[in-house]
Amino acid sequence: MISHANFLPNVEDVAYSFSQAAKNYDQVAGLQRLVADELITKGADLHNGCVLDIGSGTGYVSAKLADVEAVDKVTGLDIAQGMINYAQSCHHSSKLNWQLGDAQQLPLVLPDHANTYNLVISSLAIQWCKNLNAVFAGVAQCLAEDGTFHCATLGPQTLHQLKWAWGQVDDYQHVNEFVPLNVLRKALENHFVQVEIECEPIELKYKSVQQLTKDLKQLGASNHNARAAQGLMGVGRLRKMVQAYESLRDEKGLLPVTYEVYYIKAKNKVE
Repeated sequence: MISHANFLPNVEDVAYSFSQAAKNYDQVAGLQRLVADELITKGADLHNGCVLDIGSGTGYVSAKLADVEAVDKVTGLDIAQGMINYAQSCHHSSKLNWQLGDAQQLPLVLPDHANTYNLVISSLAIQWCKNLNAVFAGVAQCLAEDGTFHCATLGPQTLHQLKWAWGQVDDYQHVNEFVPLNVLRKALENHFVQVEIECEPIELKYKSVQQLTKDLKQLGASNHNARAAQGLMGVGRLRKMVQAYESLRDEKGLLPVTYEVYYIKAKNKVE
């Protein structure tokens, strides 16, 4: 079990938040699109055979891969029924099929799919999982002998400006906390070989703190940590946080927002 797991959201909370976000998700998913497109580009040589897309969301990555001639079948798996429903309504390729399920329980969700997938891909989803060891064990079981796990997830420097701004107000946790690189690598190496991790920070710019927090809420990515400051989001505290963040405006008058993105490529162990 990853040590940070107790500070991550419950499965039910994640499913509810992303189901609620489904209809508006694509309108504010700038970061998600950037990362997904980069993940697809980085793994172009891996797109063939049967593919499992973990945390498929609105179906963006699944649909892109279904358009690849060498890909035979894509299974989009998501924990949020709202996302599954939305993806089904938007994408109609005969290569696509959708599965409701928890990435931490792949052997139960996909009981007849051991050693089936040539590629398991996941873009900005596994950071919401409490038990990464369970995720990676399930992925390894699903992969064919020569299969590859290709994934993008978030590191702990994500939204560090927002963390700093809240830190000027109180000592509570207002921003989601993600697993550090050394912990992530160790968990991966328990289940895979040839583990490669690239760290690429992405900085976006916002005109206002309000727009940032609104986008995070619409994406279903507002703070779900167990240590979150319950009942401490009063107007006074929020005003102090915004005032602190305002001091970070750049020469163009925009506010920086950083996401620490880890791109993972790992080969399945052959026993």
